[in-house]
Amino acid sequence: FIDYLFGNETEARTFSKVHGWETENVEEIALKFSQLPKASGTHKRITVITQGADPVVVAEDGKVKTFPVTLLPQEKLVDTNGAGDAFVGG
Repeated sequence: FIDYLFGNETEARTFSKVHGWETENVEEIALKFSQLPKASGTHKRITVITQGADPVVVAEDGKVKTFPVTLLPQEKLVDTNGAGDAFVGG
């Protein structure tokens, strides 16, 4: 019932397990999320799953794309709490 779904790899794998999807592959899970029923049929759902330092997975309209993450030097990292919220907020 949502147009955009954001989550991380742990949340995605847990949802997959609880719902019996029998996969831990984040790209497959993102695709399944994007194909779940929606109340509005005017737009396809876009699913975005972050994976920490691993590529971001985006599923839309039956296709999956990955985008590399720009890594920061360890000395520039202060606190990763809220990193996902900041990612979604832009």
